[in-house]
Amino acid sequence: MDINKKNILVVDDSQSVRNYMKMILERAKYRVFVAKDGQEAIDIYRKYKCIDLVVTDIYMPRKTGGDLIMELKKENNNIKIIAFSDGGKYNFSNESGECESIGATYFIKKENINNELVDLVNKIFSK
Repeated sequence: MDINKKNILVVDDSQSVRNYMKMILERAKYRVFVAKDGQEAIDIYRKYKCIDLVVTDIYMPRKTGGDLIMELKKENNNIKIIAFSDGGKYNFSNESGECESIGATYFIKKENINNELVDLVNKIFSK
């Protein structure tokens, strides 16, 4: 196991989105864990204790991305979090910085994941 490899937890209720993000992040040489909702993400975060970055959707069942961000920040104020969304039924766009105000490091629109996610992750880990 490469101890220098960063660990990323991808959280989305869509299996195809999880699989796609896992693939592009693994191609960029990151170790990737996946969760289908915020509750499963908390369970994985607590179990493995090695997550360096969480990439989470906002709208999910059981525990939303917003709830996940706030809970993770209570446990570890230094955890880096990228929130993303396609807007959902509320047409959420984060224009007022809601995600950052509750603890996310960055927000990205779901349609930009293909072009921007790896660069954003690399930027976070280069700081």
